[in-house]
Amino acid sequence: MSPDPRAKFRALTKVFDPIYRPYLDADDGPGSSYVPEAHERYRSELEAALDLNDNAKLLLAGQPGCGKTTLLLSIAHRLRREGRLVAFVDLEAQTAVQDLGSLEMYLAAKAELVAEVKKAGLGLSEKTTETLRSALERLLSSPVAPDLDALGAALRRLLSTVRESKLLRDELRRQIKESGFEPIDLLAGLLDDLEEHRPVVLLDGLDKLPPVQARDAFLGDEKKPMVEAPGAAILTIPISLIYEPTFNVLSERYNNAGSAVLPAVRLYDLDTHTNTRRRSEEGVSIMRRIVEARVEPIDPRIVMPEAVERAIVGSGGNIRELARLLQSSVVKAHVRRGTFIEEQDVAAAIADQRESFRRAYDPRFLSVLEKVRREFRLEGQGDVTKQLLYGLWVIEYRNGIAWYCLPDPVEQLLRQMENWAG
Repeated sequence: MSPDPRAKFRALTKVFDPIYRPYLDADDGPGSSYVPEAHERYRSELEAALDLNDNAKLLLAGQPGCGKTTLLLSIAHRLRREGRLVAFVDLEAQTAVQDLGSLEMYLAAKAELVAEVKKAGLGLSEKTTETLRSALERLLSSPVAPDLDALGAALRRLLSTVRESKLLRDELRRQIKESGFEPIDLLAGLLDDLEEHRPVVLLDGLDKLPPVQARDAFLGDEKKPMVEAPGAAILTIPISLIYEPTFNVLSERYNNAGSAVLPAVRLYDLDTHTNTRRRSEEGVSIMRRIVEARVEPIDPRIVMPEAVERAIVGSGGNIRELARLLQSSVVKAHVRRGTFIEEQDVAAAIADQRESFRRAYDPRFLSVLEKVRREFRLEGQGDVTKQLLYGLWVIEYRNGIAWYCLPDPVEQLLRQMENWAG
């Protein structure tokens, strides 16, 4: 080990950044640090649905950081290797997702489809090309050439323009509404044209929709996203939507609405007969491999084994939370002039997270958290339930049934509060 570990600490800080995106450095797929076992069964079910039904419409929900984007990238990579045309649409990168309308959503999907057609060396029919070119000329008020490069550039120019200005978004939406034109029509034409390539559209970022907007989009009277489009699609959705009283109506439109939640990596198994949990060696091993995949290219010995184990327990099985704890631990080790990441560094990072939960604590949480700790259940559709799930106060697992656990920082906070009260 070098006397000055700063270079390695800097590298660790990068790979454990909670928003680190290794797929940006990969030619295709989720990147070399992806551990496919993390959600193997769930991924297999999605892939089977897509294999059996070329028009499958699927939903993907989950707590922040559970691995939804990485899972979609893995699916996209496999489908492309099988010869299917796949458009992975990062709505957060391409649109103002906090004020997302169907117009921008479908524009982004069209832009990715055109890019994929170009990348695959394919083409569009003359009719589809002309329809798309004509529509873009009307929207941009400028000429557009009838080739894939020009069409793709025009779509991205339009997306960029409306992303930066709410006034322009509203004006464009008004024009579209008054024209009687349905935003999905152009996308449907593209997908029809590409039918022989079994197209799949992966819409990532819809899980960032504000709760009210998500309810309107999926549970309101409007047409449901992507339902009327040809081809297959997977759409991420907010975890809060799952806990809406009318969520089950989506089973009429989306093939997997009853099993849409991607749970955390399960660190424990629940015995429903005795209502007790026990450590899951399989889940812990998966989380260990997630750490190893990021650490080994830097220095496989730089994070002590006991530090890894403590971080895994502290994460509750949430992949992004594991990364966040380890990144914070690297900083702790550097401050104390250490040369390795040790258990004491992770313990200090968990303590910081405990204090973060304390600052966000609402007295309404207490009875719910105590019930989760006691009974491993989270019930009701109220705001408290949604806040606890979205804020990672509780972690959702599945082994036959959905059940819930408190991550270590929240457990510590409850114990402290009880000690103070006593």
